[in-house]
Amino acid sequence: MKKAPEHIAARVTLIITAWLMCFLPNVAHAKPSISIKHSVYSISGRTSYDLRAQMNKAGPGADGITGGYARTKWDVKWRYGLTQISGGCRVNNVTTSVHVTYTMPHWKNSADGSPDLRGKWERFVKVLQIHEDGHKDHGVHAAQEIEAGIAQLQPSRSCNDMQRTADATAESILEKYRKKDLYYDILTIHGATQGAVF
Repeated sequence: MKKAPEHIAARVTLIITAWLMCFLPNVAHAKPSISIKHSVYSISGRTSYDLRAQMNKAGPGADGITGGYARTKWDVKWRYGLTQISGGCRVNNVTTSVHVTYTMPHWKNSADGSPDLRGKWERFVKVLQIHEDGHKDHGVHAAQEIEAGIAQLQPSRSCNDMQRTADATAESILEKYRKKDLYYDILTIHGATQGAVF
């Protein structure tokens, strides 16, 4: 069997890829607006033991429900218009927004710590932020998927039906990403497997 010339094979691959993309959610083009807020809780100490004890006492995990030395909350909102068409109603102008709040520890008397302890702390906080960024990404991806998912809905018989379908679609996607957030913390032990250990 003859091998197809490289330029023809490349063209066929490109056509197949483009064809497959027609059946995938257009998430890449969804661009939610993102707002980020940084919050801290203060701790003090001169040893690793002191700082861990302070984080356990004052940090987000002190509620006894969820663990971890930091917390990231995200909230997704969506908006769209409804347009009457012949025989039904469709959505238009879909937009989403994400509000992210980080809560991180702040070592307020770090100047009193040894150079080694300060270096250890800086490395810890850096990796902890990387872990928390994973939570933020879940919120952003949820918004992107909601925007794309609602925009691609087929028209409904009435605008009331269309609204119910759009909102149910969004809520289903939100629930999926809330579970991802939960499993992410379980799998990483709140960032410990990523190196966020102090």
